[in-house]
Formats: sequence, C-alpha cells, structure tokens
Amino acid sequence: MASDADNVHKMVSPDHEPQLSDQKSSALTHFKDISGISEDDIAKNILESNNWDLEKAVYYFMEYNDPPVQITRRRNLEMSPIGFPPPDRTVLFVSPSNIPWYRKFISTLFSSVRWTFSVVMSVFHFLISLVWSDLRRPVTDPAGDVRNFIDYFKKKYVAALNEDQVDLDSVPPPRMPPFFNGTYADALKEAKRSLRFLIIYLHVGSHENTDVFCRDTLLNSAFLDFLTENSENVLFWGCDINSPEGYRVSETFRERTYPFIGVVGLSNNPSYLSTSFGSPTRMALLGRIEGLTRATELITRINLIMDNHQAVIVAERAERYRKRKRRLWRKAERELTSRLRREQDEAFQASLEVDRARARERAAAAEAKERLAREAAEALKREALLGRAVVRRQRRWAASLPQEPSGGSDTVRHSIKLPNGTRAQRVFPITDSIKHLYYFIISQEHAPRRFVVESNYPKSIIECRPGDESDIEEYIPKDENADDNEPMPPREIENWKPSSPSDPPSFKDAKLAQPQMLFVLDLDS
Repeated sequence: MASDADNVHKMVSPDHEPQLSDQKSSALTHFKDISGISEDDIAKNILESNNWDLEKAVYYFMEYNDPPVQITRRRNLEMSPIGFPPPDRTVLFVSPSNIPWYRKFISTLFSSVRWTFSVVMSVFHFLISLVWSDLRRPVTDPAGDVRNFIDYFKKKYVAALNEDQVDLDSVPPPRMPPFFNGTYADALKEAKRSLRFLIIYLHVGSHENTDVFCRDTLLNSAFLDFLTENSENVLFWGCDINSPEGYRVSETFRERTYPFIGVVGLSNNPSYLSTSFGSPTRMALLGRIEGLTRATELITRINLIMDNHQAVIVAERAERYRKRKRRLWRKAERELTSRLRREQDEAFQASLEVDRARARERAAAAEAKERLAREAAEALKREALLGRAVVRRQRRWAASLPQEPSGGSDTVRHSIKLPNGTRAQRVFPITDSIKHLYYFIISQEHAPRRFVVESNYPKSIIECRPGDESDIEEYIPKDENADDNEPMPPREIENWKPSSPSDPPSFKDAKLAQPQMLFVLDLDS
C-alpha cells in the first residue's frame, strides 16, 4: 500500500493532471496539505467552487460555510492560518544514531506491526469521520487548554525532576521552559507583531519518546539557556494534541511522528506568490523537527532554520522602521501644517481684531467729531438765541419801566457802571423796590445776561433781582423765525413798591437812599 505522501505526490504530478497549471497545482498541494483530504478530485472540487482561491477554500472547508456532499473529511480551524512550503518543504528528522540501541531494536522489531496498525487505524478513523465528527473538535476554552498543559508539564516533569534532585544540594533546581501563556492564535499574532520566531511543541503523552524528550531535551539547561538568551527573537508555545486547542494545531501542521517541533516565522518564499493564500511576506511554517532529538542538535537545527530566514526578519524590521518613520514624518508634517494653519488663523484673527479696533476707533473719533460739531452748532445756535433773548429782554423792560421822576426828597439818583465801561444813571423813588434798579439795568443795551450789583461803599452785593423774574431762556423766541425788530409788548407793573415776599426791599430799607456809584458785575465773564 502506497503512503499518503506518495498518493499526494501522484495526484499533483504534472503527468497525472496535465490540465492543471503550475499555479493551480501548487494551490491543490497546499490545500490538501492543510485540509488532510487525500482524494484529488474532492480537493479540486472545493478549490474550483471557490475559484481556486486557496484562503477562501480553507475557510470554506473548515466549516465557515457548509461544504458540498462530496467532502468526506472536515476539521475546524479558528486560528490565523499560516503558509506552508511547497512539497519540497524542510522536514528535519532525527538521525537514527541519536536513538539508543535498545530503542532502535524495539522500533525495528515492531515497525511492521506499527505500520499495519497505523494503516488500519487511519482507515477506521476515515470511516468514522464520515458519520461522526471528532470529539476533540469543539473548542470552548483554548487558553484554558494551554494553561492546563503548562500546569501538567510543570507537575509531571519539572516537579518530578526536582524530587529526584532533592538530595543533591550542589545541583540547581530545574527550570520551567518559558511557554507562551496564551492560545496558538495569540502566540502567532504576538510573534508577527514583535518579529520573532514561534517555536511550537506538540505534546503526545502516549508516545514512547515523549517523556525522554521532555526530561532530557526541553528541560536541558542548554535548551533553556537558548530560549532565555533568545527571548527577544523567539517565542515558545506548546500544547497537548489531546486537547481541542492542541488538536486543531496538530491538524494544521499534519506532523508525521513525535516529538514534534515546528518553527513558524515570516517568509517571503516565492511559492506563496503563486497562490492567493497570503501576501509575499507572511507567517509560514519555516521548518519542522520530528522525532527524538537531543538538546544540542535541536538548538543547532532551530538556529539553522532561523539563520536561513533571518534576512526576512531584518528586512521586515527595516520596512516597519521605514513605515514608522514615514508615519512619524507624515504626522510631523500634519502637525506642522496644522500649526502653521493655526498660527496663520491666529495671525489673521489678530490682524482682523486690529482692523476692527481701528475701525472702532475711527467710528468713535468720527462720532466724537460729529458730536462736537453738533454740540458746537448747538452752542452757536444757543448763543445766538441767547443774544436774541438779551435783546428781547432789553427791549421789553425798556418799554415796561415807569416814567422817571423829576427829583425830590423822596427820590435818589444812582449812577450805574456796566462791565464794558458804559455809564447810566436814573432817579428812583426811595420807596420803590430795588427791583426797579434791576429792571433798569437789564433795559440797558450792553447789560450782561447774568449779573450782580455791587455798591461802592461799603462794598456789598445788592440783591435786587426779584424772585419771580424769569431766566434769560424765557426770553428766547418760541418761533426761531420771529422778527426781533418787532415791538415787544411791555410788562404791566402797577405797583413798584415791595408788595410780595418775592420782591426785594425798597431803596430806603436797602440803605440806598443816598446817591452813589453802583457797579454791574458780569457773572459769565
């Protein structure tokens, strides 16, 4: 019976399928390697139904959509897919010389039985999968599966090794491998983010070489030092394939024997360019190390795989640095542009505010000027009206004064000197109120608008204005167009003697019964 690998090789051979192009042949090989489907026509049907889009076909097969009835095997994949190399992928097997002679003898003795049993079990599982899905497929807590494996590994191997060394004081206590505490998808994401290689260990507790590999290789101080010293370059992840999370990963890598170590990292293998499965630089399986391997040999092979792909990491790191530098440059450019725009806006607003302030100042100055002009015009107008009022007052009281007496013992003659030097004199009855003196003064042509009368000896102010006399404003004509030359009607005063409390005293009572010079003082000068 031919092996599955030989069947796959025949199915994708150009002689067997001459109608397929190189691109479709590569996609078919990748899909069969990922899905585990051995039937060539079933794999082709799935790819053709998805227009030979490998990534879409993988998601379709892994129950993201309902598969066609021809599909005989289905497995679930909920993690981020990785790329697989073409059929000539790097697979490193352990050298038989590394296996102890007694294990080699036992392996040879039972190889035929194991091969027959493996074939029978494969056929049995294939037939069972037609009816029932694998019981390990449902994944409810992938992170819990990883934690359970780490706790199991620590309890079974690290703690047991510690008990074996309890009496050896000179031997340091065993260390725990730095397993990544997270799901496979988390580990893959972190490895891609931090540009590190992801070392994957799939644990099979029932395999004959598992315990030896865990004790002598994974817990070997050289391997632990390798992981610690290269913590910036590698992540170490492990899980038991009997758990749902470990089984999913196992179905992805399709390991052939155990113990299994896979190295995943960035790759720019040109074979990926011939499919639609991923970008030219993506996470891919770079190499696998299967079988019992000593720590030094495992380190050597992992270093070899990493050295062969280190250039991709360096190039990606440089590309990310270039992109980050470009983003920072663009951010700085945007910030500079924003700052310049903001400064321009602020300068524009400042200039606009200066212009507004100047406009307000000009408006205020214009308003003040207009107000001053208006006030000046009003003052001139008022001055003119007051001038007319003085003339009207003078004309009215010139016509209203009683006839001047001829003289006698009951009269007195007073001389009056106006502010402009003009002199006037009049005879007044000493029994008349000195308001007679006041009206005589305002009847003079050069009498001031507002004035007081001062006696010469003794010097004193003579309060001669009657209390009921109107202010000068009362003489302003109501009609500004009135003719000032028209005769003013006189004010009739029948009794010039003090007759009311508002009248000033008589000349006699005011001690003005003797002639003297009286001075008129202008209150507005």
